[in-house]
Amino acid sequence: MNKLFNQFQLSIVNFTLVLLIICSLPSYAQKKGKEKVIDNGKSKKTIVEDGRKFYLHTVEKKQTLFAIAKIYNLTVNDIVLENPDAIDGIKPGDVLKVPFEKPKTKPKETVKKQEEEKTKPKETTTKPIEVAASDTSQYILDTVQKGQTLYSFSKKYAISQERIKALNPSAADGLKIGQVLKFPSDNKKTVVVKTEKPKETRKEREEKKEKQAEQKVTAMPIEAKPKEEIKDTVVKTVFKPELKKQYNIAYFLPFHAEEVSTIDVDKLISGDEQLPAKTSVALSFYEGALIAIDSLKKQNLNAKIYVYDMDDKDSINIERIMKKPELAKMDLMIGPLSGNSFSIVSKYAKEHSISIISPLIQGNKILFSNPYVCKVLPSTTLQVEQIAHFVVDSFSTQNIILVDNAKTKESSFFNAFKSTANNGLLEKGLATSDSVKQAKGLTGVETMLVENKTNVVVLPSLDQAYVTEFVRGLRSKHEKFKIILFGLQTWTSYDNLDFEYLNDLSLHIASNTFIDYQNPTTITVLNAYRNKYKTEPDMSVYQGFDISYYFISALQKQGTGFLKTIADNKYNGTETTFTFKQYPAESGFENKYVHILKYQDYKLVKAN
Repeated sequence: MNKLFNQFQLSIVNFTLVLLIICSLPSYAQKKGKEKVIDNGKSKKTIVEDGRKFYLHTVEKKQTLFAIAKIYNLTVNDIVLENPDAIDGIKPGDVLKVPFEKPKTKPKETVKKQEEEKTKPKETTTKPIEVAASDTSQYILDTVQKGQTLYSFSKKYAISQERIKALNPSAADGLKIGQVLKFPSDNKKTVVVKTEKPKETRKEREEKKEKQAEQKVTAMPIEAKPKEEIKDTVVKTVFKPELKKQYNIAYFLPFHAEEVSTIDVDKLISGDEQLPAKTSVALSFYEGALIAIDSLKKQNLNAKIYVYDMDDKDSINIERIMKKPELAKMDLMIGPLSGNSFSIVSKYAKEHSISIISPLIQGNKILFSNPYVCKVLPSTTLQVEQIAHFVVDSFSTQNIILVDNAKTKESSFFNAFKSTANNGLLEKGLATSDSVKQAKGLTGVETMLVENKTNVVVLPSLDQAYVTEFVRGLRSKHEKFKIILFGLQTWTSYDNLDFEYLNDLSLHIASNTFIDYQNPTTITVLNAYRNKYKTEPDMSVYQGFDISYYFISALQKQGTGFLKTIADNKYNGTETTFTFKQYPAESGFENKYVHILKYQDYKLVKAN
């Protein structure tokens, strides 16, 4: 094993590599049941969890989250808050927990309401800070909210936990919600406490809305943590993100050290044995990361790099690694690559206000209610939406045919294209009924093909068998009709798809990655990798470079609060572009950029 990892040892001053072995947690599934529904659509079956009552609603064919929300007089976000998986779409047979009553507490507020509350100016009065007669200096007062700890306060005010206890003896036995703590004012620029007035009526707010918009609002701290709800005492302060002399960065990658240690290195070199697939990805990713780190070190980066061997296999090992004391000192976490282990680590990151990056997970579930998560790969639904934008921009006057493959589990993709395309066409002043047709399978498509226009056929499906048969059938029509077929990135991995068919149909796909070998950065990475490892880089190398360079550079330049401005920091990398957006509020950030690629002269080239 030592021989295998010699090539990854860092010889750079100011960097420390700590390799720990850990495996992951087995997946779990939520049990779903059946229930009868009454005439108004509401379920008869209910449950009580943590003192709250819920309906158990089974999704019926063609039902949408919007339709279900209307049945129960709720909003879509009321339902998604209780069913995070639903953010990626629902299908018939799914069982949703639906609140019996509209949620009233903040954790169950709708996104819309949260946004309104955030943007609504607050009427406040200011008063000098009151201190005991024996105090000779001023303090900032802050009220303990749910989830806050001594650790989070120590990071917020840049003082030690011991000093907090010294200033607040009552905190030595633990914090309680509503408890008021005092902090030294010299750590902040603002030293006043603003106390909210009694809530105004809606009419009063409307009357003052225009005037309030003119008022200057004191900026909130620029830091990588969500704005907290403040009820009694509010501390409005201004301070910069924490810039450090040295940063701690953790990588969680599936090296499978124990398994690899049994491989004969000579056989590995001769090709008689192979590394496990995940190990190969982890090593390539980390090689790319080291090139990025080496480049940033030349730009005066000073950091310690910790590497943990983590994959979804052994929950005991994951639990053991999560108890490591140094984890709480991390400023940035990259990985794990798998869903279950990432969920555990990202929960820890949220509790300790640490930014965490997901390199390879596509589903949006990991973003829900965790503003410290950045997801690099756009979801499949987002890919379909970007295809719709491209089709509307490029072929709005052509014969657009959307294929319904009758697969209920993929109905969310079908609906995503239809909704996005229709909205785009309406914005262009075009009638959707004249521009987008809906066909039932290949037979339906064949009846809609025309000779006087380009036939843009969109099949948003991941079903390999169905896609293969569809492509074969559609290709037989390409000599009579001009056809452009749109599909998904996974199609390029289907072995039974004839390469010539894809070229004849000018297949366009949405893709998360595309290596531009004309890009100067790509050329630099390629040469650096060849010189260091004496071989050719694969996609994982470029991914490791882009992710490491972008996020570590942001940490280096902006400090621990870099997430506050990440939506404004676009990056054109070797294999992707980063354009992050946060939605819904108080959830994580998703990369919104998608490449549109097309087959041309038997190779994939950029179309957008």
